[in-house]
Amino acid sequence: MTRIELIIEKSEGLLWGRVEDKKWMPSPYGKTLPELIDNLKELVADYATHEGKNDKDWNKIDWDKMKFSFKYDLTAFFEVFDFLNLSAIAVKAHINRTLLNHYKTGLKHPSAQQAKKIEDAIHLLAKELGAVKLVA
Repeated sequence: MTRIELIIEKSEGLLWGRVEDKKWMPSPYGKTLPELIDNLKELVADYATHEGKNDKDWNKIDWDKMKFSFKYDLTAFFEVFDFLNLSAIAVKAHINRTLLNHYKTGLKHPSAQQAKKIEDAIHLLAKELGAVKLVA
């Protein structure tokens, strides 16, 4: 295994990760994304030492070569990327800023269509930033 997809959610003040589509599916948590990943490594090491001795997917992970891909619920996304400007995202997504803040704080949960609009807006902002050229 050279890639792990982690689904990141926020609950009870912590980030929770889920690994799906494997025989064994660890669920690490942490206050930060790096702490969550460290907890994942500890869970995998414990599993590989004990009940997962014969699990070829988890038994021989080289963490130095491991690639992570992340999917976030909105509260977790805005926790990890807390430097982003909600107003700019709301404008790009054509969503009310207050509603976006409700999604951010978990007061409300977006539909799949709303989440896609927000994702598209974030990607558009990233594309615009990627095209920036600075001079000194």
